Amino acid sequence: MKAALHVGVDSPLLIEEVTLREPGPGEVVVEMNAVAVCVTDVLATEGLTLVPPPFITGHAGTGIVRAVGPGVTRTRTGDRIATAGSAECNLCYPCLQGTPSSCDEIFGGMVPPREVGVRSDGNAVYVDGGVGALAEFMVLRESGIVTIDADISIEQASVLGCGVISGLGAVFNVAGVQPGWSVAIVGCGHLGLWMVQAARVAGARTIIAIEWDPARRSLAADLGATHLVDPADGDPVQQVKELTGGRGVDAALEAGGTTLAAEQAFAMARGGGVVVPTSMAQPTDSITLNALDFGVGAKRISSSQTGGGHLKRDIPLYAAMLENGIIDSTHIISKTFTLDDVNAAFSAARNKEVITGVVRF
Repeated sequence: MKAALHVGVDSPLLIEEVTLREPGPGEVVVEMNAVAVCVTDVLATEGLTLVPPPFITGHAGTGIVRAVGPGVTRTRTGDRIATAGSAECNLCYPCLQGTPSSCDEIFGGMVPPREVGVRSDGNAVYVDGGVGALAEFMVLRESGIVTIDADISIEQASVLGCGVISGLGAVFNVAGVQPGWSVAIVGCGHLGLWMVQAARVAGARTIIAIEWDPARRSLAADLGATHLVDPADGDPVQQVKELTGGRGVDAALEAGGTTLAAEQAFAMARGGGVVVPTSMAQPTDSITLNALDFGVGAKRISSSQTGGGHLKRDIPLYAAMLENGIIDSTHIISKTFTLDDVNAAFSAARNKEVITGVVRF
């Protein structure tokens, strides 16, 4: 099979033939149809991973189950599935406490590396995040896939396990947005535009979209934002305060991918409000918060991993919402690529030339 291999931080992804191993206990073989490229995948190729090269990246995708290993109970050959960079082992401490989005297998396969096959020279090939979706076929753990029955496109199915579940879940599950709330979303891209829609569906009265790019601001308005903030017009925190009578918002969600965006989200939240950071950052990065506001502001800070929900509960729900037009992917999925063009897809994501690019097989 062909796969996109990361062999080093100074090298482009290489399209190579890889011999895939047989599925083991609790594993399935999936013929991949499409993969949504996330900035997390880009960061992995730039060194933000513990997996040694060569590895196959890509965590959110869709495909058809072609074979099952021993012990597989939920999934059958021919099932259409969505993948996510998460798992729900239902055995570890977080899963047993009802927080499967923090499953001990959340970045499963990173330590130790999960081997899925060999290159032509016989050397092992690993997968990043336990998935490695950027391949024609892949061995996946049943705990990290979800069967989908909704009548949605391949492209729509590919974004379920990343932008959709992470963006919607951050609003529904983590922030717990209620009807009538005011919500600010810092950054309107791969995650933020799904957050805008989720806030609308949740019944938020005021939805403030903070975004530098005018096209993305306009799209946020089309998807439900009631107010648009351009940081070029002045301090976004002050603009948000002015829109909320000086109080701040009930919920501030960060989807900008920078430490500044996280700091601004914290400052925008009212006393007693909720702050939801969602972006991946370098482990050497740090965030500076006002100590008085942090100490006595009574703000709840709750970071969001995969939308803080349950894969097997939430992905079918969000697929149905796409199928019924409750949420819209039309302009969020902005370009498709072939596997041979995967480096162009990564470049487009890195340089924010697309909102979400999808690699189709």
